[in-house]
Amino acid sequence: MASTRLENLKVSHAGVAVYPPGATFGPRKLKDFEFVWIIEGSAVAQYDDQRIDAPAGTMLLCRPGMTDTYEWSKKRRSIHAFFHFEFGRAPAGWPSLDAWPLSHRLAEDDILRPLFRYMLRLHPQPEPLRSAQMLPTVEVMLQSFISGKFAIGAEPYAELPVAVERALALVRDIVSREPSPRVTLGELARAAHITPEHLCRLFRQSLDLGPLECVRLARLERAATLLARSNLAIKQITESTGWANPYHFSRRFREVYGISPRGYRKAVREGASVRPNPISQALLLNLFSEV
Repeated sequence: MASTRLENLKVSHAGVAVYPPGATFGPRKLKDFEFVWIIEGSAVAQYDDQRIDAPAGTMLLCRPGMTDTYEWSKKRRSIHAFFHFEFGRAPAGWPSLDAWPLSHRLAEDDILRPLFRYMLRLHPQPEPLRSAQMLPTVEVMLQSFISGKFAIGAEPYAELPVAVERALALVRDIVSREPSPRVTLGELARAAHITPEHLCRLFRQSLDLGPLECVRLARLERAATLLARSNLAIKQITESTGWANPYHFSRRFREVYGISPRGYRKAVREGASVRPNPISQALLLNLFSEV
């Protein structure tokens, strides 16, 4: 019986991007495959000469060698999730690469969005757990996307204390505003319906970080995504994500990612690996519990 496994499958970077109205990204020539899920807002994607209108609930698959460009909604913020992958050869019996669809509008009861959430949850995990669970997930997603057979009921999940989830929901909301405003420990505690002291204890127990440290890391995570996945100038990104000045932003960014903002943008676009942000998994879990 012929193998149904993809040869030499590898998954590189993944994450969630939040764009201000009118942002753009590209043109960029892809070296690998990229799945993109439009969560909020909309985009007009251009893959080579093919124009794709992509409202919320659209999933896209761009292929190696294609040049992609994105124009995000001019009227509201847009949010999308993404991950990159590559493989050596598709199994016998799969359609030819040029016959693969570039996009699907998803129904409410699809398998792709839960699997996408699962992929993002696995991405920060250490090896060998990461590859052992992630690679079969990519194969299922790819087969479902290519065939168009992805209707199934999703099941919600939660892994953090309710109070921490409530506080992280406020963190995500604050960080995604234009520009991102300041937030105090008291505001986070009120959103969580507990005292500041109790919130700090829960954050330390759950994430090994304090609430305000999570806010700082969340601002940096959004900035890192905009560096990698937008054409915005570094000064614009600094202001959009709520940093007082470019020097302070650059210093904090280097502390977390081990590289300057400009260096990070260059590294990601060249396909180099970059240091992950310790808050990214908690933010993704909280974000997708509401999608």
